Amino acid sequence: MSALPSPGWLAETLVATTLLMLLVLAVRRPVARLWGAHYAYALWALPALRMVLPAIPGWQPLYVPVAAVEPPDRSAVAVMNPVDAVQFMPLAPMVPEPGIDWPATLLSLWAVGAALFLAVQWARHARFVGRAVATGKRLVTIAGVDVFLSPHVPGPMAAGIWRRRILLPADFMARYAPDERKLALQHEAAHHDRFDLAANLAGLLVLAAHWWNPVAHAAWRAFRADQELACDATVLAGSDGETRAAYGQAILKSACVATPVAACAMNHKHQLKDRIAMMKLRNFGTTRRIAGGLSVAALAAAGLIATASGAQPAPPAAPPVPPAPPAPAAAPAPPAPPKVMVFHLKRDGADKGEKGETPAKGDRREVRVMVMDGHGGAHGALPMLHDLPPLEGKDGVQVSETPDGRKMVMVRRAMGGHGAGDPAEMRKLADARMTEVKAEMRARCEKEGTPVAADADLALLATCGRDIQKEIREAMATARKAINDAKWLSAAERDRALKGLDQAQADIRRDVIVRLDK
Repeated sequence: MSALPSPGWLAETLVATTLLMLLVLAVRRPVARLWGAHYAYALWALPALRMVLPAIPGWQPLYVPVAAVEPPDRSAVAVMNPVDAVQFMPLAPMVPEPGIDWPATLLSLWAVGAALFLAVQWARHARFVGRAVATGKRLVTIAGVDVFLSPHVPGPMAAGIWRRRILLPADFMARYAPDERKLALQHEAAHHDRFDLAANLAGLLVLAAHWWNPVAHAAWRAFRADQELACDATVLAGSDGETRAAYGQAILKSACVATPVAACAMNHKHQLKDRIAMMKLRNFGTTRRIAGGLSVAALAAAGLIATASGAQPAPPAAPPVPPAPPAPAAAPAPPAPPKVMVFHLKRDGADKGEKGETPAKGDRREVRVMVMDGHGGAHGALPMLHDLPPLEGKDGVQVSETPDGRKMVMVRRAMGGHGAGDPAEMRKLADARMTEVKAEMRARCEKEGTPVAADADLALLATCGRDIQKEIREAMATARKAINDAKWLSAAERDRALKGLDQAQADIRRDVIVRLDK
């Protein structure tokens, strides 16, 4: 079914060509009287041109085919103006009843009927010409046209598009006078010269598309009659009265009834009156012929425009998807807050204290407290204790820097057996020593030009250096700039990010972890 046209296009085209056939049927005789038979014959190109006329983009047709369906089993197909048609269903998307695809079924019937019609007509033509040639005798070949005498033909006729022939009756020499024979041969040769056989093939295709349409069959008969009248006008152009009389005699002697639809016979009986009457018309002057040509051209253009189909504009192409904006550079993480860690080691290397046992009196322990300045991140690895440089003296505080640039404060406290097993005593001694450490660190901060309050915590004391403070400020400024430059953030999201950064800056000095091993 994919090779068949759509129901909507087919209905609109068949209606349009039928209307044009009715138009030509109505004006062909007045046109022939006013401007000659050639112009009346030329009007029959209108239906054929409309069959191949493409839809005009943006054109509003004067009518559209619609389908009105009345449940459960009544439906009708019609054409009407677009304003009224909006209340009906378009023919193309008509939904078929369950189980029967009516549009596809009708299309199939139309296609089968058209194919059978063409096959029958072509078979009749081929059989007729084949028998005429097989039973006839070729007299002569003139300008590529074979002339045959055959008992199978009732009168002179032209046949063939690629193998052009003129078929004459067997009694042609006896039936016609010399002048009549000449005019009959000129008439059939004119059909070949004017390409009337090719026009017959085009007309037959249009008729096949309308094989069910009585208007089309009436138009075909009128088309063939106008073709003969136009051929008569070609042969008689500039002739005198005697020639016209001889030509009339030849027409009367050539009258016949049944001929193949694709062949050009000299005459059918029902055309005699019209052809004799047309022979009486005088020749038309140049001015009148030009006026007739312009009038017929205008009428043809108006007919095609009035029946043209409109094409819906193609939907606009989807705009290209813009590339995703590059992910903003991640804001640098703020420096990790200082960490305070406490380790208890046994001097003699025994492990009972490390397992949580209470050391015996007299054992000595060494306590080292390391404070990182945050360089390397909150999860930076601490160097092993045995890798640290030794402290001076029995008790002492030392600020050192590791190979990877981290600063640490180490505190050692040696404790005797009198309080080694008493956790409260140990805490008291550790607090006292931590107070001393803070005092020493505060003095260092003042010496470096960054004095701190007396109640400053260990984290602030550890990060009071100018270089560390500068790094923290620069990191915070870089993070704030990255947030402000992030175009993909909404205003609300940007405000939340900046507030979070401010909170992180406020909390950075309070994130101190102190673990005391009891």
